[in-house]
Amino acid sequence: MRTPLPSWDAHYAAGRDFRPVLEEETATFDELVGAGNDRSALDIGCGTGGFARFLHGRGYTVLGIDYADAAIIRADSHSPQKAGISFACCDAEGDSWEDLPVFNLITCRLSYPFIENKKEFLNKVKTHLAPRGIFYVMTPIFDALPVGRKDTGVTAGETQELCSGWSTVEKSAIDPQHAIYALTL
Repeated sequence: MRTPLPSWDAHYAAGRDFRPVLEEETATFDELVGAGNDRSALDIGCGTGGFARFLHGRGYTVLGIDYADAAIIRADSHSPQKAGISFACCDAEGDSWEDLPVFNLITCRLSYPFIENKKEFLNKVKTHLAPRGIFYVMTPIFDALPVGRKDTGVTAGETQELCSGWSTVEKSAIDPQHAIYALTL
């Protein structure tokens, strides 16, 4: 079941955040995805903007979107008036993507398990990736998580669905509980 918006707003309004980008993820990102060179990126579920700022620092022009207004307010406050990075409140699952352009990179860091209709969501991602574009997913793995956190991870079936229909699939475990997928059209 989808986490209600008031829960996410309360989470971010209370000053809470999620896992920062660590050395292992940075090295894996650089190996599987690489520098932006002014290419475009969409960061889905951007939260307070930490990964969007990471992408911007690697040369991407970034649009970060999140379902929670409180997250976008904090993301904007951490990235005031920076050219090449912006944030918008958007429900990536429920809202239309009609007005979004095509991106060279779409990321879904720590948010993919919360998507309810993954098939429809993946179709949106694929139609908004440029040719040879990359969908980057960093996610906890259900089977590796303690009982109280299993709802924040992807199951084997969800991983299979995630990895279907791509020209290349690269996976890297960055620690015993988290994996990165770089999926190319």
